[in-house]
Amino acid sequence: MDSNKAAEFKLKGNECFKAGQLARAVDLYSKAEQADSTDPVYPSNLSAALYEVGDYSSCVRAVLRAWKLLDKQPVAKPDLVVKLSNRLAKALSLGVRARTISENDLHVNETDIRALRKASETASEGDNPATREDLTRMWREWDATAPDIKAYTEQHDVSLSNLSRLPLFSKPLDDVKEYYSIGNDPIINLVDGWGARTEPDVLNINELPQEKLSEVAFLFGGVGDGRHAFGTISGVFDAYTALPHSKKAVFHTHLTMLDIHEAAIARDLCMLILLDDLNRTREPTMRDEIKATLMYMFLAPVMPRYCHSCLRNAMEDVRERLSTNTPNLPEWLHLDRDAIPGVLRTLTYWLTTQKSTKKTLTAHQHQNASASQQALELVALHTGNPALQRKIEESRAEQRREMAESLRAMSDDMIRDFPFVPPGASPAQARALLERNMEELVDTLQESYTKGRVTGYEEMWYERTKVFLPPWAFKPSHDGFDEAWEQMKRPPSIKKATFRKVAAHIADEWEVNITLFDANYNNEDHYPGGDGYPDLKYDAFEAVSFMADFNNRHDPDALERPSIDMDTLTYEVAGTFFEGVAHAIQGLRGRITVELICDGLSEELAKMRLGGDVNRPPAFPRKYTRMWLSNVPDYTHGPMNMAVFILPNLQDHPQAAAACNCLLNMGIWKDDDQFFYTYTHLLPKDVPRYLGCRIIRPQAVMEILVMGSQPLPRPLTELATRDELTTWLTRVLFNILIAGRSQPSPNNIRLPHNLVAFVALLLHLPAVGFPAHWLSDFLARVLSGRMQADVAPYAGVWPIPVADAARRVRARQVRTDPWLVEFESIIATAYYAIPFAIASALPADFARSPADIRVWEARVYVTLPFAMSAIAVYGRATPFEPTTRLLFYRPALVDPGETVEGMKAIFEGRANPAPGSFFVLTAQECVQYRTRVQFRLSRRRVERMKEEKWSMVIYRSDLAEIGMFLFESISTASAWVDILESQRQNLSRLHSGFWLQESRV
Repeated sequence: MDSNKAAEFKLKGNECFKAGQLARAVDLYSKAEQADSTDPVYPSNLSAALYEVGDYSSCVRAVLRAWKLLDKQPVAKPDLVVKLSNRLAKALSLGVRARTISENDLHVNETDIRALRKASETASEGDNPATREDLTRMWREWDATAPDIKAYTEQHDVSLSNLSRLPLFSKPLDDVKEYYSIGNDPIINLVDGWGARTEPDVLNINELPQEKLSEVAFLFGGVGDGRHAFGTISGVFDAYTALPHSKKAVFHTHLTMLDIHEAAIARDLCMLILLDDLNRTREPTMRDEIKATLMYMFLAPVMPRYCHSCLRNAMEDVRERLSTNTPNLPEWLHLDRDAIPGVLRTLTYWLTTQKSTKKTLTAHQHQNASASQQALELVALHTGNPALQRKIEESRAEQRREMAESLRAMSDDMIRDFPFVPPGASPAQARALLERNMEELVDTLQESYTKGRVTGYEEMWYERTKVFLPPWAFKPSHDGFDEAWEQMKRPPSIKKATFRKVAAHIADEWEVNITLFDANYNNEDHYPGGDGYPDLKYDAFEAVSFMADFNNRHDPDALERPSIDMDTLTYEVAGTFFEGVAHAIQGLRGRITVELICDGLSEELAKMRLGGDVNRPPAFPRKYTRMWLSNVPDYTHGPMNMAVFILPNLQDHPQAAAACNCLLNMGIWKDDDQFFYTYTHLLPKDVPRYLGCRIIRPQAVMEILVMGSQPLPRPLTELATRDELTTWLTRVLFNILIAGRSQPSPNNIRLPHNLVAFVALLLHLPAVGFPAHWLSDFLARVLSGRMQADVAPYAGVWPIPVADAARRVRARQVRTDPWLVEFESIIATAYYAIPFAIASALPADFARSPADIRVWEARVYVTLPFAMSAIAVYGRATPFEPTTRLLFYRPALVDPGETVEGMKAIFEGRANPAPGSFFVLTAQECVQYRTRVQFRLSRRRVERMKEEKWSMVIYRSDLAEIGMFLFESISTASAWVDILESQRQNLSRLHSGFWLQESRV
């Protein structure tokens, strides 16, 4: 024993503890205890440091070692006894909740735990009331936690699964889902990276460990037309063929194609079936027909009748396959069971709906790439975003500089080939002429670059006919096409009569690409003033150019050729592309699974991670090597959502990453810092310190955002301090409770996270490495109904300025009581999976069992039919913003209009309406503005509300004045229906009907 050495370690440990160097303090206190194992102060100090770093099981052991030494001493130290007892109670509750303290641990230490608790009750008798109350409260938390110790293990996964089914986003007032049938970005092969192949982004499959070769998995969120999945299938096959035989033998890849819209999944499934059909026939004419069908289906608003018949056959084939108990899809293809009803509905709509070819082509406008560039410039002008304008100008200037340098770098012989260089000119003369003509040359190159392609003969044809040319073998079936095509290539010979003949043939003999249509286009409620036809204004050759570029990247011999020249035909390009995909599928037979899921991206990944995907085969991956999210994060709270709900589904691999682009509102952002801050209330450099993930590429606004995971938990030294975390969580919470406002398109920003997402964030942070008691203490403050804070929500127009990070107000008490009922539903649902102590903080009337929480349905009516309102269609009050809130109130005590208008003032502390007379829900199960709304509340609470005659109104959180509301749907509690009970009663009646029928027989 060396008491001097121990005292020295203790002194250094105290300095580190006060400086927040907790890991170092743990090490020094451990050395102090080792140097002198007879003094209870040393394990006591160690227990304090262990508690602060969140190591609760080690903390309990250190507390009990200190207690045993203390209990042997002749002179009592009541203050130390009370401190140890308080710390023990907290550490026990937190450790059991975190599942780091087992039932066996408690059994082994039961005698010492009881003894210390009893001793502290005596020792605290002389303390001040606050100390005694704090001790009592900590042991009360333990008394509430201890009986459920088995449940925290046995019901943990079920609770997480239940939580994964709660809605993360506030709903819009209109529940229609937007259907994006044709994409507008270059084709990505995720093996090569996020676009053009660059070495740092390449996924080197050959370098993966042998055990990882069977787990190569890719996910495509917002998969749309499937282009990136198709590109990745080809890329995976290229990588597979390069593997040595031993690695090929164990290789397997899984691609998950996910979209929230059932029509997108139905369309992709039909294309995959056509690709399978292509692999099953060698007959040249049939292969041409299938490839042509894929081309028209993927690119065009109309198609020849024989392609339409081929498409109908594929749709009928899929419908028949899905109409059995066990869908008979190809062995490499899987459709999620939950998606089948929606896909069947879509197929039935497509197979039974007639649309006019003439009307479709009238609606279709081919917008060439120059128009697209002009549109981007108009966005910059419209938004008044100087940063975007500057970026466009800088990009154009840099582009011109690079083009000029490329021209100067040409060889002398190449320069002498220019038409402005006369024969026999010397190299110096040729270069002088090059400089004289440089601006004109760069202008021509830049125009071609802007368009992304040469304007070939077929694009000129398309501008006159609005159709792609069919395969050469089928041209005789198309009246006037041969003659018109020859005239097209010799402009002086073009005759109007020839093209009138072509137009008449198309109108009479061609059919609509019905897969571009959504059943909702016919619904006046969803598309007021619509004619049942989609918006068909797009660059028809943009995707052709992307296909050509992709084909060239996968053909080493083509790298020196232009992707598209004057004579290139779309069928040649699309045929090569789809032939390559089909060849890859065939080559990977037995090594590939393609899965289609219809659901929200965050919701589905949460179900995978938390055990809620009960209908997916167990062998399917729950974690992915790479994910391409398209611009889904534009709609789902950006990088905040990615960090909490997407990245945890990445594999533990240095090259694993998730990427997305920004398309919805690119012109509104000043820079990437503002982009990150608006969504996360953090700058890019701070995201790893709070959310535990990597920012691989932060260039979200004009390029690609790439984020990666890293092993968790992170060392506490890498993370935000407790004060920093508390301030940040307060800001995140307050901005959910009191939201700012978005702007009309193209400046529209969506921040739909609700309180479910916030609780999920709290549950995620202990996994990042933050001590659980930090979160426990924070949530307890929220659940008290009032919080002292110097942070204020940003209630202005989005985006949120970065300067908001430093904004403080005078510390004041804010009200959180209006949102506590929603916390009840969320906490009860996830109760046994919450990894920090919570029991003593819950209000007395809170439900604690998931079984107490039910989904209720209320029938509603519209007092102002917003679908007919000009405000709804054109103003900032568009019904598609995910900003719905439900206000529940007692009509005798609360005026709903005044309450909604005054919500910010109420949050800031206004006394009226009184707590308990109203509450707000940020999460809804379903909202359909004309008919119904579904929400979660405890059964006991609803029974009480029915007795007290409560009512409900639906409002939008982003509109400041009641006069701006589009509608007010009022429902009384007496009319609410328990969905589960209603389903049981219907099932009971159904069974009774069967028995009656049987008895009559």
